Amino acid sequence: MTFGEAAQGWHDFYVTAGAAAATLVGLLFVGLSLHIRVVVSHPDVRSLARVTLTDFFLVLLVALLMLTPTQAPATAAAWLVVIAIISLGIVFRPAMEAIRNGRRRAIRPRVLIARFGLSALCTAGLAVAGVSVSVGDVQDSLLGILAVVVVLLTVAVRNTWDLLVTVADRPVVRTEQR
Repeated sequence: MTFGEAAQGWHDFYVTAGAAAATLVGLLFVGLSLHIRVVVSHPDVRSLARVTLTDFFLVLLVALLMLTPTQAPATAAAWLVVIAIISLGIVFRPAMEAIRNGRRRAIRPRVLIARFGLSALCTAGLAVAGVSVSVGDVQDSLLGILAVVVVLLTVAVRNTWDLLVTVADRPVVRTEQR
């Protein structure tokens, strides 16, 4: 069975995952915009929001990639690896800043490390799945991508809940006027 044929069997899953990710991104924006001053005044909250948005967007990109009707395994593999590398690049610096910043922390460091770590692990898993596709291990690759998508959605939903509870519970930190 070719990669395209095998991926076609997952069509409904990726339609559902992509739709869920897109919907949850919208809800994340709405929920955080209600308390946007808290989000921007706490670097750890801002960083967790960025990582959560990136997780949802990563699921959406994977779904779009997997729904592409005609694709060669090498092309899919390359896209999976590129998407993973870019996603890691987007969240690495903000994650480090949030974990190191102790001044105005609204979220416990252990929670931040767990959330950022799971996201990074999933992103690395996506890159591994891409490499697996390139060597022809189709079934294991698809199962690996399934695991990554499910864990990313789970982590992102959990992050969203943490963000909404945190921003509703925190006062706005006033920055000094210049």
